Amino acid sequence: MPIKRGDVIKIQYEVKYDDGKIIDSTEMHGGEPLKIQLGTGQVINGFEESIIGMEVGEEKSFILEPEEAYGEFDPLLVEKIEASQFPADVSLELGKSIDVIAPNGMTSPGWIRLIENGFVIIDMNHPCAGKTLIFDVKILETDLEPEPVVNPFIFGCGCEDSCDHH
Repeated sequence: MPIKRGDVIKIQYEVKYDDGKIIDSTEMHGGEPLKIQLGTGQVINGFEESIIGMEVGEEKSFILEPEEAYGEFDPLLVEKIEASQFPADVSLELGKSIDVIAPNGMTSPGWIRLIENGFVIIDMNHPCAGKTLIFDVKILETDLEPEPVVNPFIFGCGCEDSCDHH
């Protein structure tokens, strides 16, 4: 039966840049197949659109251009920050992932792209932004149960009856 949005499936996959460099795969994750629920935003839209309609055992290769994958590189997502602005306990290393805290307190993931002349260039684009991606996918299983989802909007205190803020 062809897979559709809402289905929970397991896949074997490999993703590479158009120069052939492998950037992710089942093998890179210990050979463990990837379990996903389609239609929930767990994977990029271009990927999901490309596998809708496939069946168990089917293999497929497809190419996603940047606009179908992680978008074009956005120079507005690159920040130049004085190295002295970083806390002393933060090691500044090229390629290191780092959380950038905006004035409103929100954080954005970024990575250190360049360290030069007392400045650090932080790139908040997805590492695959602007890249053409080649996927090789095999559908291994369908009709699986979804993973339990923890509601990120549940707030509270575990103090039960020991305090008076009810």
